[in-house]
Amino acid sequence: MKRHTLTAAIGLILSTTSTYSLAQNASLDQELVGLKQQIQALQQRVNAVEAASQQKAVPAAKTAWAESTADAQQDGGISADEAAEETVLAATSDDVDGLKSDLENYKYDQSRQYERQTVKSTRDATLYGTVQLRANTQDNNGVVGANKSTFDIGTALIGIRGNLFRDYNEGKNLDYQLSFGYGKRNDGSNNSNFNLLDAFIRYNAFSTNSGLETPKLNFTLGQQLLPFGLDVQSPEDLRPTITTAAAPTYLGLFTRQNGFIVRGDVKPFVDFGSNYRAPLFEYALGVTNGNGSNKSDDNNGKDYIGRAAFTLPVDYASIFRELKFGASYIKGEAKITGAGLSDSKAKRDRLGFDVYYNHAPFGVTYEYLQGKTDYVDTANTEIKQAKSEGHTFTAFYTLGDQFYNSIKSNAKFDDFWPKSIQGYYRFDRFNPNKNQKDYLDAASGRTGEYDIHSLGLNFFFAQTTKLQLQLNHYLFDIETANQKDTNELQAQVQYTF
Repeated sequence: MKRHTLTAAIGLILSTTSTYSLAQNASLDQELVGLKQQIQALQQRVNAVEAASQQKAVPAAKTAWAESTADAQQDGGISADEAAEETVLAATSDDVDGLKSDLENYKYDQSRQYERQTVKSTRDATLYGTVQLRANTQDNNGVVGANKSTFDIGTALIGIRGNLFRDYNEGKNLDYQLSFGYGKRNDGSNNSNFNLLDAFIRYNAFSTNSGLETPKLNFTLGQQLLPFGLDVQSPEDLRPTITTAAAPTYLGLFTRQNGFIVRGDVKPFVDFGSNYRAPLFEYALGVTNGNGSNKSDDNNGKDYIGRAAFTLPVDYASIFRELKFGASYIKGEAKITGAGLSDSKAKRDRLGFDVYYNHAPFGVTYEYLQGKTDYVDTANTEIKQAKSEGHTFTAFYTLGDQFYNSIKSNAKFDDFWPKSIQGYYRFDRFNPNKNQKDYLDAASGRTGEYDIHSLGLNFFFAQTTKLQLQLNHYLFDIETANQKDTNELQAQVQYTF
């Protein structure tokens, strides 16, 4: 119903009423009052009909606008933007108020979740950790007091890393790392300690975002792993076997030290097609306390460490890819006491040579380690020197695609990762003191030289998780009531986050 129709009707009624009123003068006023009431009722009905028509017209207008736009564009008349301007969809005040209310509720919910469910830091931070769940059994061969089987926690480490200053132009960042780890107590109880492991800051002096061909140089201050050999400078989650090599373990090289170390490389060879980088020369120089983790220095001497490694400059397809030769040396001093003797400048030197060859799917590593350590011989009341020597040879072969650069660079879902199986063999020989055949090593509790043959299998069934099986065969040159040739079977699940 249109407004002009209502106007015409009203005019007709008034005209008729006027004619009629001339004939009926007595009842004119009464009829006028009645007509006014009818007009007001009609006006209310018209307003209600118009409101209902506008509400129904919104979807119809959208459809009509789409159809008219398509016709106009086909005819070459108007564009879609011009057609959109012709249709205005009105929103009521209730719609606007409802939208405001929904926005306020969303803002409150997001703020509450951020406050209650988000770990906050004033700087960039990444949480990480490694856990090793282990079980082992051995035949013991009549060793006095030896356990035949046990469940154990090999490693439980948690840490945080990030940067204190980020250089967006050249990437000369100031980074930090802080981690804590589970360790057994040696007091005979079932308790354990949760000790500080890494605590350092690192400044990158060269650009880290200018490309693979740029050399690296960084300065690290604090408690950290030592740049010595192959296994020692690898973090817990990247070590290939369940057990670590005997020589670096019992000569204290896996223990983190507090000090200042410079690391870098020069003339990197880059194969951009395979995302492969091999620096021609790597180096590390540093000075540390030398007396272990979480301790102040106990003497006036320091340990000086140096490492150099040379890698063949060949492309990714070469048979000599990742063939590396390295040498490491520590010149150290220690404080020793016993049997009324004391020496604050006792010798503690370490020398190592290593060869690394990794040409997927197979690889070989070899490490030679020599240690010279002064100790107090309480039986003869004199200070002597133990000359240690260790050899570690490892060969491995991998079935699967997990470690190929072509697979690493492919787009994939986070939880999709190609499964790989890696078999390995390790020969580990350690002599704690070549100067004395029946020398009792205080660190390991073993006497004389011994060999360890290990066969292992690593099953990588997720990007950061693997199942490991390892069979160890111990051969001792000297058998005692506490040590005899034995076999040991180990199983371990390692996950990293």
